[in-house]
Amino acid sequence: MLEYRIDRRSGIATYLQIVQQTKQALRLGLLVPGDKLPAAREVVEATAINPNTV
Repeated sequence: MLEYRIDRRSGIATYLQIVQQTKQALRLGLLVPGDKLPAAREVVEATAINPNTV
């Protein structure tokens, strides 16, 4: 399963970090077209960010 890591001190918006990490996982083959992404609830619990951001 894909795990997102949010760096709050990076200066990059949280949603952009999620997008960048998803794209990186696709490039590396960790995700392939048709794979399901983690549920928003799972991402919220793992990263402690606002559900609307996810």
